[in-house]
Amino acid sequence: MNAQVLKGGALLILLLTLFSSWGLLQEKVSPKACDAAISALASYQIDHPEEHPHFLVVVDYSKPSYLKRMVLIDLKTKERSFYRVSHGIHSGDLYARQFSNTINSNMSSLGLFKILDIYTGDHGKALRLGGLDITLNSNASKRDIVLHSARYVSWGFILMNLVTFNGPMIGRSNGCFVISSHDLEDVIQKLNKGAFLYAWTDQP
Repeated sequence: MNAQVLKGGALLILLLTLFSSWGLLQEKVSPKACDAAISALASYQIDHPEEHPHFLVVVDYSKPSYLKRMVLIDLKTKERSFYRVSHGIHSGDLYARQFSNTINSNMSSLGLFKILDIYTGDHGKALRLGGLDITLNSNASKRDIVLHSARYVSWGFILMNLVTFNGPMIGRSNGCFVISSHDLEDVIQKLNKGAFLYAWTDQP
C-alpha cells in the first residue's frame, strides 16, 4: 500500500514537473483579448456614463482550458489576478470552438456581460450575469448563464483526464463560466464591488 502511494506521488510530481516545463502552469490571456474587452466596455460607457466598474473580467477562449485563461483586472490599481474557467460542453473539448446565444445550446457565449448580483442556487453561491450584446449573449438570463464554482475545475480533474487519455482539460459546463471552488470567494468579493465580464475568442 505504501509503495503504491509513493508511486502515485512520484507520478504526480513527474506530471506537475512536465506541466511546468511546458508552461501549463502559467497565466495565459492574450493582449488582444484584453484590448477588445477594454474597447467593448468603453463603448458601453458612452451610452451609460453613470457606470464606473471596479473590475473588468476577461475570458480568453482562444486558450485551452487547463490554462488560467480568465483575468480579473482592477481598473483602479491595474492589478491582475488569473483563474481557470470552463466553457460549455457543446463548445468543444480542450478548446472552445463553437459559441451560441441559443437557449439549450449548452455552448458558451461571447461578448460583454454585466455582473448583476450574488445569489445562492443549485451550485451554491454564484453571480448572475446580464448579456449586453443583442446577437452574442442577449439570452444569458433566459439560459441561466452565471458564474459559479464546481469541483471539475481543478488540478485533480486535469490529471484524471490526462491519465485517461482525454487530454489535460478541466470539466465543462452547460454554458456557465465555472471556476474552482477554491477561488470562488475571492472572485465574488472582488466582483461584488461592480464589474463587467468580456468573453473573447480569436476566431472570426
